Amino acid sequence: MIIAISGSVGSGKTTIAKKLSEKLNYKLINLNQLAKEYKIEDVKELQTFDFDLDKLLDDLELKLKNKEFGNDVVLEGHFAHFINPEFIDKLLIIGRELNKLKQTYSERGYNTQKVADNLEVESFNLCFYEAVDEGYIEGKQVFLVENNETLEDCLDKIKILLIL
Repeated sequence: MIIAISGSVGSGKTTIAKKLSEKLNYKLINLNQLAKEYKIEDVKELQTFDFDLDKLLDDLELKLKNKEFGNDVVLEGHFAHFINPEFIDKLLIIGRELNKLKQTYSERGYNTQKVADNLEVESFNLCFYEAVDEGYIEGKQVFLVENNETLEDCLDKIKILLIL
């Protein structure tokens, strides 16, 4: 099974993906690390970098098509919902309460602009709606998972969704 995990920055994607891949014994691919290979420029005011998303997705989808990562993979990154749905069995969009996200951003030292931009993305469930626009089927292929409890509680919710 190919599982993709997306969501707002700071929602818990990386922690959830690591634990899920360990429990399932799946290969974990961190898309943010991969994006560095496609870097265009630093964007200092947003404390990030721009990268060639189209090229990354083309290369990634070819690798998925050719099973270069194997059959059982967890793909994790805040843009995973842009992967063509034909390559993904389940897409999990991780959501989190705004006050918890804001606290995480403060702990990470994000500037005002980055905090505002990321809180806006979460407040509108943008990743979820972009996934639906990409062609993911709500309730069958793409699921919103709220990460407001313990990691184990969140993983229990995910296990149920993976068998649907």
